[in-house]
Amino acid sequence: MNSKWVFRRLSSHFSPRTPLPPPLKAQTFQAAPSPASTVVLDHVRVSQLLSTCGRDGRFHLGSSLHASIVKNSELHDLGNKDLLRNGLVVWNSLLSMYAKCGDMLDVIKLFDEMPAKDTISRNTALSGFLRSGKFEMGFGMFKRIWEGGVQGVDKATVTTILSGCDRCELSHVVESIHGIVFRGGFEREIPIGNALITSYFKCGSNDWGMRVFNEMFERNVISWTAVISGLQQNGFYEDSLKLFMSMRSGSLNPNTLTYLSSIMACSGLQAINMGRQLHSIAWKLGFQSDFLVESALMDMYAKCGSLEDALNLFESAETIDEVSMTVILIGFAQNGFEEEAIQVFLKMVKTGVEIDSDAVSAVLGVLGADTPLGLGKQIHSLIIKRSLFHIPFVSNCLMNMYAKCGDIVESIKVFNQMPPRN
Repeated sequence: MNSKWVFRRLSSHFSPRTPLPPPLKAQTFQAAPSPASTVVLDHVRVSQLLSTCGRDGRFHLGSSLHASIVKNSELHDLGNKDLLRNGLVVWNSLLSMYAKCGDMLDVIKLFDEMPAKDTISRNTALSGFLRSGKFEMGFGMFKRIWEGGVQGVDKATVTTILSGCDRCELSHVVESIHGIVFRGGFEREIPIGNALITSYFKCGSNDWGMRVFNEMFERNVISWTAVISGLQQNGFYEDSLKLFMSMRSGSLNPNTLTYLSSIMACSGLQAINMGRQLHSIAWKLGFQSDFLVESALMDMYAKCGSLEDALNLFESAETIDEVSMTVILIGFAQNGFEEEAIQVFLKMVKTGVEIDSDAVSAVLGVLGADTPLGLGKQIHSLIIKRSLFHIPFVSNCLMNMYAKCGDIVESIKVFNQMPPRN
């Protein structure tokens, strides 16, 4: 493939990013001097405002509302059912705001001090702990909920705790939750079955994931996609594609995520013919325009050695982002187009495209004795600036680059500075 021809095609897709406008200042609301014009927010509006604070990370505004809520005696009235119901809406919204802002100390304090709690309160706190990586606190919260009786556990509680079980060392937790599913009478609930499948596969327990799928009383498209995706992510590409074909022959239609996982399975097998068939189906159904599917197709063609098809997709893409650029960069690097990979990387840096660990590792892999060491040092500086040095495969590639370029002293220095080594 001619390099000049490639870059005539690529260059039109690179242009400096338009500077972002300055952030909007937080809008303040002041009541008019006249008492008659005083604005009173009811529990619905307060909850909506707290939800906005959580979504936008406006911690200080949310905590200011907390002070007003504490002073409102109606929100502490446990004797009036209507006031209690309205109060719970506000307290739960406040709890959610703190959880979304990542302030788990305030979540714990508020949860303990709330005048009343319900299942939503417990699930909100549980979700916040897991989302912020406080797994021990999250599992402790779940234990408290379960010990309080099955009536305190609902579908959301089970699916929330399962969402945090995404590592091999947590497989025993998934097995425990699986037992709770039967004790709580949730075994016929499709969302819980889907959550169990996803967690088992994320923990590497493929056999148990398949067993849950096979024993489900009823399955939906999410059930099938969870298994197809789980098999693909764990390297069982052929099994993933076989299940996909079985799904297509049935009454359920695959969705975008199903096609995405199947295309990625084709990448793993380098099965370009099957990949072309999926590309054709995705195009007919309108899935190709989805940027994740589009990037997966580019990656599939690049891994199968068909850079021409990958570039054609890149040119026709409605949106060019860091994902598609990284896919093209890695495609050049993996197929021996070292100079093209370097030029794509330099253009990504120049135009402000986000550089991730995959892009850095790919370009480091093509640097060697024939490339200027100065470029490698510039990439080294970029790695430090972007806080990527702590990622083992990035620092390994950096050490290898210096060695290939003949600077053994710098290679050893990188080795000595590596935080984790493998």
